[in-house]
Amino acid sequence: MPSTLRRRARRATESFLLRHASLVRRLLLAAGRDRAPRPPEIVQIEATNICNAKCTFCPRDDMTRRQGIMDWALYQKIVDECAALGIGHVRMHNYGEAFVDRKLPEKIAYAKSKGIREVGVITNGSLLGPDAARAIVLAGLDAINISLDAAGKETFESTRVGLKYDRVVANVEGLIRVRRELGRTRPKLILSFVRQDNSAEEQAFIDHWSAVADKIHVTNLHNWAGALTRRGEVNFPCYRQWLTFTVLWDGRVSLCCADLDGRVVLGDLNTQTIAEIWNGEAYRRVRREQLQSGGPAICRNCDLPAKDSPLWVARLR
Repeated sequence: MPSTLRRRARRATESFLLRHASLVRRLLLAAGRDRAPRPPEIVQIEATNICNAKCTFCPRDDMTRRQGIMDWALYQKIVDECAALGIGHVRMHNYGEAFVDRKLPEKIAYAKSKGIREVGVITNGSLLGPDAARAIVLAGLDAINISLDAAGKETFESTRVGLKYDRVVANVEGLIRVRRELGRTRPKLILSFVRQDNSAEEQAFIDHWSAVADKIHVTNLHNWAGALTRRGEVNFPCYRQWLTFTVLWDGRVSLCCADLDGRVVLGDLNTQTIAEIWNGEAYRRVRREQLQSGGPAICRNCDLPAKDSPLWVARLR
């Protein structure tokens, strides 16, 4: 099928599913999809929830949980379980700046040594100096997403408070240089631009970085599960409870990446396994809530599902 026809068919299918969201929910309930049919596709491991910036668009000031860095033994346990379950994608971030964890390159290398196909990280880029850049390239990191969100110094430093634009840009260029010197094509370099009060800079950002990055990712700011606005729009089920698994730095398993403060805890990997938690009663309960009423309160205030393609449900077959 030609690509134009495929796109049209995709849009038509998405439109149909969104119009019949209530029916989709009922069918998933009837099919017993409070139980996930397979292990999570992505395990998100919070290297740390400590951050060296105070971005104006981040609700970190609302975080009340303890801050820390995941210890090595717990991390090994999680990765070993991922490998045993055949989970192919691990992300080394959640809330916080991952490179605050000085063992991050070692942790990346460990995951790759266990056969994890895709290891990725999101970072603000401020701590990605020459030594760190070389370490992550040699460790085998597959993808790095650096959040720039601005085409110039003034906007960057007024929104990413505590960071220096020139240093981050130098770190991006340094990573590219290290990758070239080592003859590597990985990690894939993704540069992100989140639309907020910076829309005038979007095209300049794209024009400047398109020839440098492997991918430019432009997106709208989401509401951090209601932390930035009072209410989200919930209609179609959210894929995160069926396809992703989020581990906080202390080993507790939270609802998803949008649960800033770990308000909905579904298990604890200090005493349980991924397999036990994934289809345990707590996880099944929140999936039923998703299908019956839009989920726990934090889900009903979140606008992330409105940004997702509903075609993810095909992966529940």
